[in-house]
Amino acid sequence: MAEQGDNFIKFTPEFITKTLIGKIKCAQLVFTLLAGACSSSVNLFYYSDPCGCSSMFGFFSFVAWTAFINALIDMIIHLLGLWERLLWIFRHPAVHAVLCAMAVVAFLIASSLAASCAKDRCLPSASKSTGGAASFFGFVCLVLFAVEAVLQFQEYRGMQQEARHQSSGETKQPDYIEPPPSGVV
Repeated sequence: MAEQGDNFIKFTPEFITKTLIGKIKCAQLVFTLLAGACSSSVNLFYYSDPCGCSSMFGFFSFVAWTAFINALIDMIIHLLGLWERLLWIFRHPAVHAVLCAMAVVAFLIASSLAASCAKDRCLPSASKSTGGAASFFGFVCLVLFAVEAVLQFQEYRGMQQEARHQSSGETKQPDYIEPPPSGVV
């Protein structure tokens, strides 16, 4: 039987309890779930849709559920201790900053479209309130992903500065050391 340190998968809740990114990731899970559930429950297919809101809420649902699946997979990888086993390119903060920035842009577009549809007079009243809630949760997701993007970018900048300090520390020695004179007694 394998010893304690040899387990491939080990549950590590420290990601959630001790890191700010872990707490933000939990909030992202909750709010993307709420946004996706609200957008999916907007009932536009039984009514005539003169505003074209069904396609806008379809796009919002796509963005919300894609972000939910992304956050869920990231959370599972961290909680099961598999994060350290990934290749370094997948763990690089610049990759995560770009993904979060893409989520920010997607939520900005989708939430704006959902808010404009929730305001329209051509929707039933139940769909207006549910669409308004979906757009609100989408804007909250936008803020959460923006905060994570900033944190990942700061981590990336810290890695760059650390690399500069390490390289400058190695070059402090002179390039040429004059040999001692030979033949001196």
